[in-house]
Amino acid sequence: MARFWKEGGMKGTMEEFLGGTPEQVPDVYGRASPLGYVRADEPPILTIHGDMDALVPLSQVELLDAKAKEVGASHSLVVRRGFGHAGFMRSSAVRGVIFDFFDRWLKKR
Repeated sequence: MARFWKEGGMKGTMEEFLGGTPEQVPDVYGRASPLGYVRADEPPILTIHGDMDALVPLSQVELLDAKAKEVGASHSLVVRRGFGHAGFMRSSAVRGVIFDFFDRWLKKR
């Protein structure tokens, strides 16, 4: 699971926040990783991620998506090509994805 935290612009921040490197405090990294908390009975999750994100690499959300599929959780991953960290949030296409997700999961049936 340490692989999850070893990439991207947040590496130094994570090491400071978690008190060391993944090799120094692997148990802390394991508890901090969302991968350890993915369950089939959790509420549906929508993740929207830019493939040019320098802070959180796309590989990290792909690991989350794979874990969700592995355990049977409902996880929708939308990758926005050419966007960095949250730069896509003002896009009308992204708003449509979000509203569709809300309609699917939050509206009364």
